[in-house]
Amino acid sequence: MASTIYKGKDLRLKVAGKVVYHATECTFASNMKIESIATKDTNGEVGVTSNLSWSMTSKGLIANKPVGSTTHQDVKSLLDLHKAGTEVEVSFTTGVEGDVIITGNTFIESASLGAPVEGNTSFDASFKGNGDYTVELVPAP
Repeated sequence: MASTIYKGKDLRLKVAGKVVYHATECTFASNMKIESIATKDTNGEVGVTSNLSWSMTSKGLIANKPVGSTTHQDVKSLLDLHKAGTEVEVSFTTGVEGDVIITGNTFIESASLGAPVEGNTSFDASFKGNGDYTVELVPAP
């Protein structure tokens, strides 16, 4: 079986099971704190892993989701979750069977909106991981 390179347009961020509406960019980042220690029995410093932190971000165009849509998160719903301090499950995936899916719980750490005189309105949202995340393969339906 040939390997497949994921296309950026196929990777989506889902918040509470709903795709972020009109996203133009999504990212996932994981950071491991490495503590340096030095002992009398080693030459130089030795690294020891410590705390794991992770985050996701989404950028997109501001638009109202279609009336009656239950499959998307628009800017209003993201701001409502942010203001309420609601913990939400997020996933980062293509949704295609066998592809990678990264999931975990987050808080919406920040949200910003932009409205240039010329051009489209846009948003940025930042999600801070709460606890661990999982990396699995999308299961068969």
